Parts: sequence; structure tokens; C-alpha cells
Amino acid sequence: MVKLLKRLLAVLIVMVLLLGGAVWWLLSYMAPDEQLDLRYAPMDVKAKALDMVKKLKAELVLSEADINDLIKKHLNSEYASRGAGGSSLELAKDLRLDGAVFELEDDKLIARMNVTYKDRIPAELDAVYLLEWQPPNIALRPQSLSVKEMALPVGLLETVIIPLDLPAQDVLSVRDVLFEKNQLRIRFKLQIQLPL
Repeated sequence: MVKLLKRLLAVLIVMVLLLGGAVWWLLSYMAPDEQLDLRYAPMDVKAKALDMVKKLKAELVLSEADINDLIKKHLNSEYASRGAGGSSLELAKDLRLDGAVFELEDDKLIARMNVTYKDRIPAELDAVYLLEWQPPNIALRPQSLSVKEMALPVGLLETVIIPLDLPAQDVLSVRDVLFEKNQLRIRFKLQIQLPL
């Protein structure tokens, strides 16, 4: 009987150690590889567009860095009221966004986000969004979501609308929008009417 209890105790200890090792491995696997932040450089799209008009160019080019800053600015204004405080944003009840970087790839936006679940479990989320032009905004439609290489349901993401504070439609109107490798190109049609 004592021998059976010793074996049972040994099996129980081995199972606890294996389970602990599996949990440790999963947490270290999900942890972010790179420390990201939510800092952005303020950018005035309207001023950039008006400068474009002064130079008599009919297109506005937003670089990948500009888009990154616009999205971070939007996230900060959208989620600041929920208040996680400091350099992170509370996305949902137990989910905090600690940092992100956004990269353009043709008509796709690749988002790498560092999040923390329940203030204990850090993870790196990778999301892919389809870029769409919805005058006068850019719409980000979710296509995929994963933690490292483990796929998650795309339904966890929602469509994000990024406002582009473009000049009034009486001077400029958008002819078309091109999503390119590392930039977004907005072509305008100038509508200058000369008094007769």
C-alpha cells in the first residue's frame, strides 16, 4: 500500500511538473519578441495637403511612417477615455494595448501589437487588415489575427475607421486613392473657379 502511494505521489509530481513546464513554454512562446510603444509624431494631413496645393501638385503621398502615426493617434484618441493610464490603452475589459507598429503591403496593413491580458499575460498579436477608401476616411477591414503562428478568430477584431482631415471639398476633391508598397497615394482633382 505504501509502495502504491509513493508511485501515485511520484506520478502526480511528474504530471504537475509537466503541466507547469507546458504553461511556462506557452507563456514564453506568446510573449512579445520586441518591445513596441504607442508614441507617434503629430501630423497634420490638412497642412500637408495645402502644401501640396501650393506646390501645384495634385497628389498627396502618405508614407508608411505617416500611416503608422495616424493610426496610433486615432487609437490614442479613441481609447484614451477608457483609461489604462500611462503608455498603454485599454482595448477591452481585460485587454490592454502596450505598443504597436503598422506596416503597409500594397492594399494590406500588417499590425504587430503587444498586448497584456488581465495585467499578467503579455502576448504579441499579428493582425492583417484590408485597406479601403471610404471618403474621407481609410477603413481597415480585418482579414486575419494570430498569436505568433497560432490563428485566432478574426471576429475578435472590428473594422477601424481612420479619419483623414483633408481640406474642404470646395477646393479639392479626391479623384482616386492608390495603396502601394510603402505608401498611400491620394490623387486630387483641383476645383478652382475663377470669377468672370
